[in-house]
Amino acid sequence: MMSQKPNFTQMSLSELRSYVLANRNDQEAWKEFTSRPRPNAIYFDANLTLSEEKKKLQELIENSDKTN
Repeated sequence: MMSQKPNFTQMSLSELRSYVLANRNDQEAWKEFTSRPRPNAIYFDANLTLSEEKKKLQELIENSDKTN
């Protein structure tokens, strides 16, 4: 008897991460995990120069210091 797969869309990001780590060959779970937005992620424009990236990163660091 085959066991039924969990409903990945109903899992929290944390639950899905744990599942993917325990079931590394499950491509369906991996696809759902990688499609989820990351609320704490910092994205950079791929067209920025290195100096612009450094400036943006410094601003993010300074702003995070003000909120902590």
